[in-house]
Amino acid sequence: MDKYSMSVKWSDEDGGFIATVPELEGLSAFGKTQGEALAELEVAADAYLESWRASGRPLPSPEKVSTYSGQLRLRMPKSLHARMAQSASNQGVSLNTYLVSLLSDRQAGNEAVALIRGELASLRSWSPSFLAGTSGSLKLPEQAEKRSETSDIFMKATEVN
Repeated sequence: MDKYSMSVKWSDEDGGFIATVPELEGLSAFGKTQGEALAELEVAADAYLESWRASGRPLPSPEKVSTYSGQLRLRMPKSLHARMAQSASNQGVSLNTYLVSLLSDRQAGNEAVALIRGELASLRSWSPSFLAGTSGSLKLPEQAEKRSETSDIFMKATEVN
């Protein structure tokens, strides 16, 4: 399939696996198993690519595994460079080690925020009436009530941001 990447993910909504080619927007295939989804994707992708070729349009470039050297050149204002160098010196580490530490901390923080936002989104969709059923006669367990109160607090906190 012309060296394109493939992705397979479970879909609760569809009750099966959805296979896609990220480089080929809009192309997907379904299967009850991962293997079925990939087999269907091969067929769909071949037809998709043949259609592109027939139209004379250039094919999207396949994504390739990137290798990174672990080095980059970073430009910054002289004043920031001086502050970073002074902070590194104060901590007794090299400027490089200090900057890697800052970047790692920031990345970890960003990942934590994304995780929390995902959890908050799932809490927002949680509804006490769903647990109670249509009759409304079922009481929520104490733990669920506390979870509801906690989710309200978290939701209010995130609305500020």
